[in-house]
Amino acid sequence: MCCDGRLYTAAVPPQLGIFGGTFDPPHVGHVAAAVEARDQLATGSLRVVVANDPWQKSRGRSVTPSYHRLAMARLAFDTIEGIEVSDIELARGGSTYTIDTVAELDGDGTEIVLIMGPATAAGLSTWHRAHELARRVTIAVIQPTGESPAHLDGWRTSSIFMDPVEASATRVRELLQGAGGPEAEAILARLVPPAVMSYIADHKLYSA
Repeated sequence: MCCDGRLYTAAVPPQLGIFGGTFDPPHVGHVAAAVEARDQLATGSLRVVVANDPWQKSRGRSVTPSYHRLAMARLAFDTIEGIEVSDIELARGGSTYTIDTVAELDGDGTEIVLIMGPATAAGLSTWHRAHELARRVTIAVIQPTGESPAHLDGWRTSSIFMDPVEASATRVRELLQGAGGPEAEAILARLVPPAVMSYIADHKLYSA
């Protein structure tokens, strides 16, 4: 309440949802999670951010070149309203550190919400400059419907509830490399958006 009797409310900073990942390749679980995040979070916009060099993964396995993963992500999310695929981490180059992306995006006072699954959230303490990141972002954890809201010590946390989608990039890569036998093609049709499957075939990605 101001001295003239009028009621004022503090301005709420704009929010930006960031759904980052390797997307190697993007699958229906990624798409479902992003759509739920868009619908459940009161963010002004949601960006799918493709990692250039996901250092915690690339040390342990071969990662598909970033330009392929970006192209596949754009195909996976192309027709979904309110979701934008960003190349910010590819443009910066080098190893991908989320804190650097946040620093680029929140300079105008925008509140950053990082969207991730529980397994990723459990490893946040190992991320580059984790203490600084914890001061600058909110973590939105994707959880099965009916679970208790997420809580991470030292982090501002919220939850995105959705029915589980049985899909993983590891499983998709295994199927593409022939691990699924004669049923692999039918399973892949359920796990990977058609445009992404066409891109994989055209560029002969993930071959055994």
